[in-house]
Amino acid sequence: MALKAVIFDFDDTLVHSGQTSYDTHCQTAKALGLAKPAWKTFLKYWGKPWHSMVLALFPDYDPNKFIAKYLQLRKKAKYPLITGALDTIDFLYEHNIKMGILSNKPSDQLWERIHHTALNAKAFSFVFGEQDTTFMKPDSRVFWDVLNKLKKYNIRLDEILYVGDLTVDYFAARGAGIRFVGVLSGFHDKKKFLKEGVDPSHLIPTVAALPEWLMHHRLVKE
Repeated sequence: MALKAVIFDFDDTLVHSGQTSYDTHCQTAKALGLAKPAWKTFLKYWGKPWHSMVLALFPDYDPNKFIAKYLQLRKKAKYPLITGALDTIDFLYEHNIKMGILSNKPSDQLWERIHHTALNAKAFSFVFGEQDTTFMKPDSRVFWDVLNKLKKYNIRLDEILYVGDLTVDYFAARGAGIRFVGVLSGFHDKKKFLKEGVDPSHLIPTVAALPEWLMHHRLVKE
C-alpha cells in the first residue's frame, strides 16, 4: 500500500525542545519561589496539554500565572531542528506525500516555534495544536480533525503514517487505526516503546531515518 500522508508530532520529533522545556520550567519555579519539579515527575506529564501539566506539577499555584512567567523567561530559549528533519521533509515533498503536524502544544506557541526555525510552513497541509482539535493525545479522537482535513485529498486511513517521540503519540495513532513510527529523539527510549507494544521494526533513531524506513518497507519508491 503506497503512503500518501505523513503526520508529525512536533516537540522532539522535528525540533529539540524537551530538555529546554524542563530547564525553563525549573527556572520559572525558582523565580516564583516554587520547588523545582523532579525530573521523573516532569517526564510523567510531558506531552500532555500544557495547562494540565502545569497544574499537575504545581497544584497549589495558579497555572495561568505560572505560564505567564514561563513565557517571559522562555524568550531566550533555543529550539534547534532535529538534524536531518529538513531533508526528510524535502524527501516527502518530492514524493508527493502530504504532510501535517499534530501536537498537544498550544497553537500560538507551535506557530511561533515553526517561524523561528528553518521549517517552511507551506510544506504542511495543516498544523494542528491544542486549540485546533476537539480532543488531545492520547485520545485517538484527536485524529478526527486530521481525517477530515485529508478527506479532500481522498486519502484513506491505511495510507497515513503518524511519527512521534512519545507513547501518547503511539496510543492515539493505534486507537485511530493509523500506522505509527516512533523516533528515539525524545524522552521515551526503545524499552519504553516496546513495553507499550510498539513493533521494534517501527522504531527509528530520529526523523532523519524516515526516508530509508519508508523505502525499506516499500511505502514509497526510491
